[in-house]
Amino acid sequence: MTIKRLVPVLMGCLSLVGVAGASSDKIDPLVSARFGRGNEVSVTILCRSQLLDSPGGFARFCAENAARKRSELRTDVVGRLKALAANGEQEAVLKSIGDVAVDRHWIVNALTAELSPRTIEKIAALDEVKYIYVGFSPVTAPGAGRISEVIRPPKREPFRIGDRTVPWNLKGIGVPRVWEKKDNFGDGIVVAMLEHGVDYTHPDLRNNLWVNAGEKPNNGKDDDGNGLIDDYYGYNFRTGSCEVRATTAQQHHGTMTAGIVAGDGTGGTITGVAPRARLMLLSGSGVYAFQYALEQGADVLNMSFSIPYLGNGRGLWRLMAEHTVCAGLVLVSGCGNFQQKAEIPVQIRIPEGIPCIIGAGGVDQEMKVPSFCSLGPVEWASVKFYGDYPLPEGLVKPDVCAFPGAGYPLLGDAGEDYINNRRGNSFSSPHVVGVAALMLSAAPELPAWRIRELLEETANDLPPRGKDPRTGAGLVDAWAAVSAAEAAAHR
Repeated sequence: MTIKRLVPVLMGCLSLVGVAGASSDKIDPLVSARFGRGNEVSVTILCRSQLLDSPGGFARFCAENAARKRSELRTDVVGRLKALAANGEQEAVLKSIGDVAVDRHWIVNALTAELSPRTIEKIAALDEVKYIYVGFSPVTAPGAGRISEVIRPPKREPFRIGDRTVPWNLKGIGVPRVWEKKDNFGDGIVVAMLEHGVDYTHPDLRNNLWVNAGEKPNNGKDDDGNGLIDDYYGYNFRTGSCEVRATTAQQHHGTMTAGIVAGDGTGGTITGVAPRARLMLLSGSGVYAFQYALEQGADVLNMSFSIPYLGNGRGLWRLMAEHTVCAGLVLVSGCGNFQQKAEIPVQIRIPEGIPCIIGAGGVDQEMKVPSFCSLGPVEWASVKFYGDYPLPEGLVKPDVCAFPGAGYPLLGDAGEDYINNRRGNSFSSPHVVGVAALMLSAAPELPAWRIRELLEETANDLPPRGKDPRTGAGLVDAWAAVSAAEAAAHR
């Protein structure tokens, strides 16, 4: 599948080129390498105070908060993160850089701006600045835009399988048993899809759209006061628009992944693991998507993309992801299609290579790893502020595996209800996302990190024995995972 780049990256081998001070240990080498080009450089400025320290802060947080409810953690952690972002450190940076356009973040205490090399060196000397990375992709200035089609939410009747077809991939991970024996179809769960758009008008998706109840569509106003206009089904941070629908062949990827999560079978085949989950549709940089999904109540977020060549920027993504998981959002990502194109340990990239993100690998119907599926392990020893998981053991990824195709039905584009000739670990990820939605539907207050732990504990192990860098803990097992979630919720 096509690699989607949500953050500016610099490809290839880069060497420092010089202006005075470019060797500052607070300026990332990928930033310094751009100094000699005569242009301003897009940077993300990480401030000193963060919720978690590195690398052990996440594990300590999980241990200390193991008995807390996910809803309580959402409120508490988001509040603490916003307080850190307002503690004065960002203001000190703003005062130093002067009158320039700046995006302020709270999921990490950081700012993104385009600055001159001289200004970057200046702010690197501030006590309030911890490190300066290559910048997150800037959000386009919000504009009115228009939602191309507003669908009137239908009245929901109890879900019934009836005479609709259930394909082999859903049977292979035990999903029908959860539907039939537990009457669990993912009701009450919101899944955010971080994609380049979804054709949400597809008959199998249109009944499962999340709606921002605080917005009135296409009135050109920011009704709920969140700074975004008409974000009714979600938001496209890449274009600064409320339009999240995609209909071209190049953008069909999002429709297919959304269908694996929540396709309800209106056209005759149930493609969705959780066919009553709601879909929140997002596009653009992860930092904005994470913040939006948390504030708008999403439970799980799917990321079917891989970003290479981030260098130390991997650590910025890891901190952002750890804060997000602490706040109760389950993060899942496909492990990529780079087995034949990249040497270990760079086959599994970002975000799937982050420890707290559930990385989904793939197997075929014979339980063999297809030749395209990326393999682990992942190393973090070279990443500033982390230095853990050194090779040769490294961090074992994938965490679990599912079916990347081909050979099972995916949602088609205009004029074609279903297709079955596509493949990629982009499709493994939404299988796992759907199972996570079923788990949270059964046990909504489990902390987000417990979902990853239970998925691994209940997966059907595949050779070699134990968690390994080919199939992780094994093939995800929906029945066992949901049962374990129910048991954990009653302890």
